[in-house]
Amino acid sequence: MLTKLLSRPLPPPPAPKPVLTSSPARPPAPTLQNTAVRAFQGTSGFEPARLAKPFFPPLPPLPPQPPGDLGKLINPRHAAVEEALAKGGTVPFTNTDGKTEQVSITPVPVPFGNHDIYAVRVGDDTFTVSIERGGDVDAADVLTQVIDSYSETPEDLRGSLERVVIKKDPDPDDAAARAGDGTITFYDGEANVTADIFHHEIGHLIGRQVEDANDTWVSGHFERLWGEPPPIPDGWAEAAAADGNHLNDYTEDSFNDSGVYTEDFAEAWSEYMRALDGGPEALAEFERMYPERSEILEDIYPPPA
Repeated sequence: MLTKLLSRPLPPPPAPKPVLTSSPARPPAPTLQNTAVRAFQGTSGFEPARLAKPFFPPLPPLPPQPPGDLGKLINPRHAAVEEALAKGGTVPFTNTDGKTEQVSITPVPVPFGNHDIYAVRVGDDTFTVSIERGGDVDAADVLTQVIDSYSETPEDLRGSLERVVIKKDPDPDDAAARAGDGTITFYDGEANVTADIFHHEIGHLIGRQVEDANDTWVSGHFERLWGEPPPIPDGWAEAAAADGNHLNDYTEDSFNDSGVYTEDFAEAWSEYMRALDGGPEALAEFERMYPERSEILEDIYPPPA
């Protein structure tokens, strides 16, 4: 048998690949699956193969967890939330960045309505989480993810969030989540409560907070008369135009439809947070792709030295 195998002729070598003689002056922006809204592209942004954004290096995985409730208890963040719910006091919560904050969770008695409401304190900041009853939602799961993502948000920008609402049904317009007036609303139970979507939506709130902080007395007066501008920092539109690219198909479609960079800033904030989690190489790649946007983002939230 071995003799027969050795006597077979070898296959011909593959043809050489053509050599490229030129390349674009600026590489195009990567096509990343938008994690916040599904309506523009008409396909689900939550297909299992598209959950991860491949542009940045993957985050280090958590240690293997046992299945079921035992796995949740061993997860230290989930265990901290369970303890806070059980004892009603303050517990240490160490987020995925390794930062520890004091957290308390207090159920709010609601004599009427169809929501379970929790008052959440992370460090010195508070917000509420309202979970619509009747859906497939584990309150501890939702609270763990929301607190983990919120605790990654810069402390001076946390005041932009006042409440989180979890709706049990999908959004009629097929949105995964929406944000405005201090509120982030997630649809379809806990399915869309992820770090990427949270950061995108709080990016909308942060954009408004920063835009308001940029106002002068004159501009604020005109805004009261003519309405507020898009919730993006001063200079963002010029920075995005100077970068000459879009973050993904969704932000490009949104800009083409509206002429404003509202979704661009929210998605850039989410990607910037992901780049920070990915380490120096991921951050350097983000800065290379979006140099002008990066200057504004790093002014809002400087990366660690």
